[in-house]
Amino acid sequence: MKPVQLTVFIIWGALCASLLVYAGMLNAMTFAPGKADTSSLGNIIALAAGSGAALSLVLRKLLLGGFATGKLSLDDPTHRGRFVAGNVVVFALSEGIGALGFVNGVSSSGRIEAWLPYLALAFVLMLLHIPLPSRFKPAS
Repeated sequence: MKPVQLTVFIIWGALCASLLVYAGMLNAMTFAPGKADTSSLGNIIALAAGSGAALSLVLRKLLLGGFATGKLSLDDPTHRGRFVAGNVVVFALSEGIGALGFVNGVSSSGRIEAWLPYLALAFVLMLLHIPLPSRFKPAS
C-alpha cells in the first residue's frame, strides 16, 4: 500500500467512525415526550439522501475511474492529488447521508426509524467505496 493510499484509508476510517458517533449520540440523547410534525422535513432529507447516494456513485466513476482502469497512476504526483480529492468527495457525500440521518433523528425526537435507515445506507456506501489497493490497477 502506497502512502497516499494509506492516507485515504485513514480518512475513510475516520468518516466511518463518525457514523458510529452519530448513532451513539442519538442513543444517548434524552428527548422530551411529544409528537413533532416532521413529515415535510423528513421528505426533504430523504430526497437529499437519495440524491447524495446516487451522486457518490456517479462521481466515483468520474473522478476515480481512471485509477480503476489503470489510465491514471499514483506514481505521478499530479494524479495523487486527484486520487485524494476524488476519494474525499465520494466519502463526504456518503457520510453526509449519515449526517442527514442525525438531523432527521434529532428533529423526530430520536425515533430509531427516523435515523437508522440513513446511517445504515451511509455505512453501506462507505463499505462500497472502501479504498482497497486491489481496486486500483497499476498504470500500464
